Amino acid sequence: MDHQAFAQRLGSYGEFIGSIAVLATLIYLALQIRQTGRSNTFAAVQAYRAERMAWFQGNRDSPYMPKIFAKLGAGQPLDAEEAYRLRSHNSALWGSIYSQWLQQELALTGRYATKDASMISLAINSPGALEWWDRNGATIYPDEFCAYVDKRLPEVAARLPDESIY
Repeated sequence: MDHQAFAQRLGSYGEFIGSIAVLATLIYLALQIRQTGRSNTFAAVQAYRAERMAWFQGNRDSPYMPKIFAKLGAGQPLDAEEAYRLRSHNSALWGSIYSQWLQQELALTGRYATKDASMISLAINSPGALEWWDRNGATIYPDEFCAYVDKRLPEVAARLPDESIY
């Protein structure tokens, strides 16, 4: 075997080993991308869960909201400050629903996300939330989200029990 044939054979072996190395690298990168996607999904679900927990704890620990809900439940009128707090509460509720929808639209939540019906049912049962949506929703949120809410509200309402959760 002369030098040229030896060099060609050595070059062929090098190309083969190089192609195996490229394939191994691509497989490794695919696995890394998959793992990163899972990590991002987990982080998004965890962040939304923390947001929901803060929401419920904020309502529970608020010195104002339980009293406002009790007054509304008893049919008593709200003063101006209480009405403002209720509007702010409903604004935050719709913001949380938008956050959940956006994460779903961006495919960040995965199949383990909380069902959207839970937050929409809160909006249906939260005093003044539907009125807030009718007055403000379309001026604040994107058309796609508004269409989603308009579609989901009657679907969720049809499955709710008659009594309010508040």
